[in-house]
Formats: sequence, structure tokens, C-alpha cells
Amino acid sequence: MHGLRLTFIGSGNAFSPGGLCCNGFLLNDRVLFEAPPQTLGSLNTVGVDPNELDVVVLSHHHGDHFLGLPFLLLHWKWKGRTRPVRIVGPRNTEALAKDIAQKVFPGVLDISYEIEWAEAEPGKLCRVNGLELDPVQVEHDDELSSTLGYAVRYHGRRLAYTGDTRLCDGVFDIARDAELMVSECASRTDCIPIHMNLVDDMPRVRAALPSGSPLILTHISPDVDNGNLANTLVAKDFETYRV
Repeated sequence: MHGLRLTFIGSGNAFSPGGLCCNGFLLNDRVLFEAPPQTLGSLNTVGVDPNELDVVVLSHHHGDHFLGLPFLLLHWKWKGRTRPVRIVGPRNTEALAKDIAQKVFPGVLDISYEIEWAEAEPGKLCRVNGLELDPVQVEHDDELSSTLGYAVRYHGRRLAYTGDTRLCDGVFDIARDAELMVSECASRTDCIPIHMNLVDDMPRVRAALPSGSPLILTHISPDVDNGNLANTLVAKDFETYRV
């Protein structure tokens, strides 16, 4: 059975509190969840060649999750990518990514490799390279086209990722059967209407998970710890966690 290996290219939020890099993580060095602005630098720091990525999965279009994508496209064009890559995200991901990338790096999409764009919708399974994504609607910013969490199967293993969200039914839905869950936890006690915090929300998330399943907190501020919750870890920039 395949192991799950998560390497965080960042654990912070859009404000990079305390110098934390914006949230994103690699699954077994082949699947990138989120494309924060510092993506290329972080991939270089952890020793992963961007050309070896098979899939990029985006939860929503806020800049701290999305604006590293033009830099990935730049790398792929000029640094020798030849294999196809799949980019999965909410509706309008392809149009938005192409618009921004062409404006900031003209010609970046004149390419010899193939990009397969997949529009993620709740209830619509996406399968690629041993990865199965089951998108779940979560509640974050109504101004966006959509915000998604994901129930993930990777070579038979079950992973859950909340994306950015307040506590909602979608979070509980993806938690129930997960062997490992990555959850946003934007602050320790702040009541931010579009995010979860450690004191009020994480005990309920932890309780929804099977007791043996690790919970990893990300999209954090520096004062977030594990709240003395069982089997709960706080992600650190550039560290790897194995299940």
C-alpha cells in the first residue's frame, strides 16, 4: 500500500504572519495542492523539480492560493517540461489563469507540452494518475466563483483537505472517512466569519475524524498550536509528514 507523504511548501495565510510562507503542500512530490505566490521558491527549497509535478489542485482563486500558477507556467515553458500536466480547480480556473499568465508573462502559453484543465464541481469525481478527487462545496467567500474542499483517494489511501472555509457541513463530510486531514486554522481565537479557529472549531473537526487519523493544521498564524487535541499536528514550512 502506498504511503502518504505531505511536504508543506507553506503553512501561513495571505498576510504571511511571522514570515510564514502561504499555505500549500505536496502529496508524494507529484501532486501540488494550491499554488501560492512563493511556489517556485518553496519547491526549490524542498528539492522538488516543478517539471516532475503531475497535478496541481486548487481550492479557490484567492491570490495566496492561486498566484504561483503563472510562475509554474513560466518554469514549465522555459525549463524543459515535456510531459502533460493536469490543473484542477473551481469553475473559471482555466480562463482566469490564462488571462493573468498571458498579461504578466506574454507568450507563456505558447508551449510544446500539454496542459489538461479540469473544472472541479461538487459531486463530480476527477481521476488522474492514481488520484481521485471528490470536490465538496465549502463556505468561504461568496464573491468567488466557488470554494472547494476535497476528499482525496491516492492509490487507495484517503486524504481530506478543507481548503479555506468557515466550519460547515462540507468540512464534516470530508472528515468522516479520512485517514489524514489537512485543515485550515487561520487563528487561535479570532472569530473571522470566513475561517476556522483553534479554540472554537478544531475540537469539532477533530471529533468528526476517526480517532486514529492525524489532523494537520495549516493556513495558520504563528500563535496556533495543537490545542492539546489528540493526534493533531501544526504544519511547519518545508517539513514533511508521513502516514
